[in-house]
Amino acid sequence: MVSNNGDALSLIELFPQDEDWSLQTMRLLGQVAVGGADMFECARTAARIGTTTVDEEVWQREWSRTAAEVAAQGYAALERGETTTARRALFRSLSYWRHSEFFLDSFDPLRTVAYREGTKNFQKAAELTDGLIEKIAVPFEGIEMEGYIVRPDNSGQARPTVLFLGGADSWAEELYFLGGTEFPDRGMNVVMIDTPGRGSSLRFKELYSRPDYEVPVRAILDFLEQRDDVDANRIGLAGVSFGGYYAPRAAAFEPRVKAVAAWCGTWSILTDFYEFYPPLQKQLQWLTGSKDDADAREKLAAFTLDGVAEKIDVPVYVMHGEADIIMDIEGARRFVAALKTDDVTVDIYDGAGSLHCSYDYLSVASARLADWFLNRL
Repeated sequence: MVSNNGDALSLIELFPQDEDWSLQTMRLLGQVAVGGADMFECARTAARIGTTTVDEEVWQREWSRTAAEVAAQGYAALERGETTTARRALFRSLSYWRHSEFFLDSFDPLRTVAYREGTKNFQKAAELTDGLIEKIAVPFEGIEMEGYIVRPDNSGQARPTVLFLGGADSWAEELYFLGGTEFPDRGMNVVMIDTPGRGSSLRFKELYSRPDYEVPVRAILDFLEQRDDVDANRIGLAGVSFGGYYAPRAAAFEPRVKAVAAWCGTWSILTDFYEFYPPLQKQLQWLTGSKDDADAREKLAAFTLDGVAEKIDVPVYVMHGEADIIMDIEGARRFVAALKTDDVTVDIYDGAGSLHCSYDYLSVASARLADWFLNRL
C-alpha cells in the first residue's frame, strides 16, 4: 500500500536559520499528544534562542534551562503529593534534556550531563506509573543492556510484545514518546532497550553498534521468554531511523520474531545514511567506535540488507517519507523490492508525513505502526 495524502509539506520553521533545528524540534511538537512535550514550553524556548544565529551553545543552554525548570516543577509537585503532575513534568523534562544535547559534539561532556539528568527524571516518572513502566537489565557479553518494559496493566497476563529499537544513539527512554505509548494502549507490551550503539550502552559501556544485530536481539528475546507477562509466541520487532536496518537484519536470523517493521527503510547504511546525510557522519563514527571517516566507511559497509532481505519470512511493514533528507528513500525501495515474504505493507508519505520518521505526522504514523502489529500478533 502506498499512502499519498496530498497535503503540503509541513515543515514548521521555528528556526528559519537552520532547517535541521526546525526538523528536530518537530519531533518534540509531535510528542505533545502523548505527554512528551508541551507546545508552549517549546515555543518559549524557541523564542529565547531566536531566529537569526546558529549557535549550538545557545541551543544547549536554552533547552537545558527549560529541562531543568520543568523538572524542578515536577519535583516540587511530588513533594506536595501531586504525583500525576509530577510524573507529567518529569516526562517532559526527559525530552528537553535529550533535545538539548542533540547537536553537540559526540564527546562533549554536556552530553553526559543531559543524559544523566534526563534519564534520572524519566526513571522517577516511571516509578509513579504504578508499575506499568518497569526498569529492566538484559545480560549481554559480560555487561547489561538497560531499558524498560511497558505494560498495559498489572494483571500479569502474557501479552504480545514488541521490541522497539531506536536509531543513531537514540535513548531507550525517548522511544516511549516516539510511538511507545501506542502499544500498551492496544493491549501489547513494548520493550525499549539501550542496545549496542545507543544510550547508556554507548556512553558508559563502549558497546558499539554492530552489523549482526540479531545477536543483541537474541539476548533480549532470551530474557523476555523468562517473563510470565510476555507471550513468547507473539513477539514483534520494530526499528525507527537507523533501526530500520537493525530490525529487519535481526528478523532475518531470529525465528522468534513473528512480524517486523522498519520505520524508515534502508538498504545500505553507508550509502543511504552516512553518505546521504553528512551532518550525521561524526555521530555514526562515534556509535560504531570508529577512529575516523575511513574506519567508519569500512565498518558501515557491512551494515547492508543485501543478501539478508530475502531471508525474512514474516510480515513486514515499511514506512518512509518521500522528502526524507536524512535517510535516502531509494534504500527503502530497494529493500521492499528484495523482500520475498508474502505479507508486505508499505506506507510512503509524500505530503504530511514525508519528513524523516514522519515527525510531522507522528500521531498518525505511530498509530498505524501499532495497529499493524496488533493485526499481526
